[in-house]
Amino acid sequence: MSKSGTKRMVYADKKVLSFVLNLMPGQTLPIHQHEQSTLVCLVLAGSAVLKINQETQKITTGSVGIAMGEDDFSIPEVSEDLSLFVTISPKPANEAYAKEV
Repeated sequence: MSKSGTKRMVYADKKVLSFVLNLMPGQTLPIHQHEQSTLVCLVLAGSAVLKINQETQKITTGSVGIAMGEDDFSIPEVSEDLSLFVTISPKPANEAYAKEV
């Protein structure tokens, strides 16, 4: 993440990882994948551009994005303070996904 966003864990066990991710305008989430896991994100507030593979879409409050593990996932632009509820299942083996920021 560029600058400093926040990531607050909501729940984690061997099967699922849930957290709230907050980004401000000017911040980005670089391209990454989620191992063999499915990511579902719900926009709680704000707006941004979500990119999955080569497709981009504007997301706003109430929008849902879904990415499969092998998909390239990023948020290249945040238009207004963004708050996402994110669930990744199964929980990735890499513990970096479960760290708060």
